[in-house]
Amino acid sequence: MASLPFNFYDLLETLPQPGCAVCNLCERDVNRFLDSHLYEYVNTPDTHVAMRASRFLCNQHTHQLVHYGASVLGIAILEASVLWELLRLAEVPSGGAFARLRGGTHSTADRLEPTGSCMACDVLTRAEKDHVRVLAELVTDARMGEAFRDSAGLCLPHFRLALRAAPGAAQQERLMEMQMAIWRDLKAELDMFANKYDINHAHEAMGEEGDSWRRALEMLAGRKGIFGLRGR
Repeated sequence: MASLPFNFYDLLETLPQPGCAVCNLCERDVNRFLDSHLYEYVNTPDTHVAMRASRFLCNQHTHQLVHYGASVLGIAILEASVLWELLRLAEVPSGGAFARLRGGTHSTADRLEPTGSCMACDVLTRAEKDHVRVLAELVTDARMGEAFRDSAGLCLPHFRLALRAAPGAAQQERLMEMQMAIWRDLKAELDMFANKYDINHAHEAMGEEGDSWRRALEMLAGRKGIFGLRGR
């Protein structure tokens, strides 16, 4: 029997957790990437070349760095490297100020454009593709099916990706069957939540349905920060 990919077991462990398992795993993988680069690879030439080309990280992943307080030295080193590149690129074009007035500022703006993508976004995209593929291909495995059935399901963007990644009708049908059951349960909770705002039910205590509207936000749009400008 062929060995299962390692992230098969990651999915089994993550599906029981709140929220979309693919969102959770992508977030974990990006956090690990940032952590390792700020500690282990901050002085490697490849990291500096990539950071200079992308003009640091995207907005989302740049602001995520504030959570890495123990790595401020690594952050500062990379910021300085990128600023060195920006200063080099922003030098006055040959011909001095007159050339700048004739359009040199436009060529400077062009030179300041990124020539590479955000390293963290690249990690996120690869992780997303890999986790979705394994889930879609192995959803008919009894262990994966049980874990999915008992989970909060996938967010809508990742569910669409999973349907497209499913290798056959059996996997697509299993995904549809389980996700639709999860949607029905969540809709029932939302209906119950709304009913308890009715004056006729005002005496009824709010139960687990009380946060159903929050769970539905992530179900419909995905985890905050996972998609960003790559919105599905």
